[in-house]
Amino acid sequence: MKIMRKSLRQRAGRSIISIIALAFSVALLLVIGHIHEAVRSYAQQVSSEADLIVGAPSQPVHLVLYSLFRIGPPPPVIPWEIYEDIAGQQEMEWVTPVSTNESHRGYTVTGTTARYMDTLQLKAVNFIGSSGKGTAFRNDYSAFIGAELAEEYQYQPGETLTIANGFSPSLKDEYPTPFIIQGILTETGTSLDNNILIPIEGLRKNRKTHGVKSDYINFILIKLKRRQSLFAVQQALKSKYEVPLEVVIPVLELEKLGYYERVLNNVFMAMSFIIGLLSLMMIFFNLSAGFAERKQEVELLRMVGARPWQLAGLTLAEPMLHILFALFSGVVVYKTSTLFLGSWIPVINSIQLPVQQLFWLLALFLLGFLLACLPAWRMYGVSKRT
Repeated sequence: MKIMRKSLRQRAGRSIISIIALAFSVALLLVIGHIHEAVRSYAQQVSSEADLIVGAPSQPVHLVLYSLFRIGPPPPVIPWEIYEDIAGQQEMEWVTPVSTNESHRGYTVTGTTARYMDTLQLKAVNFIGSSGKGTAFRNDYSAFIGAELAEEYQYQPGETLTIANGFSPSLKDEYPTPFIIQGILTETGTSLDNNILIPIEGLRKNRKTHGVKSDYINFILIKLKRRQSLFAVQQALKSKYEVPLEVVIPVLELEKLGYYERVLNNVFMAMSFIIGLLSLMMIFFNLSAGFAERKQEVELLRMVGARPWQLAGLTLAEPMLHILFALFSGVVVYKTSTLFLGSWIPVINSIQLPVQQLFWLLALFLLGFLLACLPAWRMYGVSKRT
């Protein structure tokens, strides 16, 4: 150990560069895998809550992404009567309307029900108690606001706010009845953090009081009693109404999108693994480059009684220490990175390190061991001839 410690100190510069490169590749490999798994898991959980999404004709993927993750612009509106008719059908377990055509200080106001917040797995902190769960509206004029919006304007539960029709409203577009902030939603890392969620019935009452003649919504989430009737209900809804509708199955649409996401993830994983291989090669070439220097060391050690297997073990232990320390450092950097990213993208905190990622680490370790065996075997042969 004393000899090895001195040897490592003598070659510290090259060793540190190799360790940093390998640790970086390990951290990158684990972080990419963790983000992919967290996003995939969250999308799967949310999309499985609703069997169908109904909206105006648009791209199916866009309708799903906006409805469940608020990505992209809002879809066109559809009449309220369609929701009422769908809600009255026997096949439905629950039906949730969502409207996003009002605003407050330029921020989107979402008129919906507590079921929508359950579907998106939204939670509230610092809320005024209600008879139901934390995200159940106390009455038709309650409101939950996103975390970023609350922080920007220092809103607190119990304060009131007004909403207006459209996204660039004037004073005449403002609705008369204010809403009371019931609670603040926990951060999601999506545009919902800048949203205000209010009961759809309170929104409709305000529209009527203000004289807005058309009653409309942007999309409808549907949960069926029997999933076996999924495709039959989808086709029936598409052909039943005079108004053209887009009826999509969110799980299927996200699966199509997931193919491209998996391809991109695999490319990044492969790049990270290649960086790891290059780092291992760097360690190998560092050992090979220093082999000439070690010949004199070998002669001296053989003179004082060192056996060939001891010299080979010394040559093997040195790179293995590099690799183990780099793997450990990479895991530490990965853990630190996920803590930082978790405050930015909260869904990352929802899962632990996927087991599959451990196989990447094991593969790097075994490849490193095989590479380290080559100079060790060469050292064994040289020392036997000395």
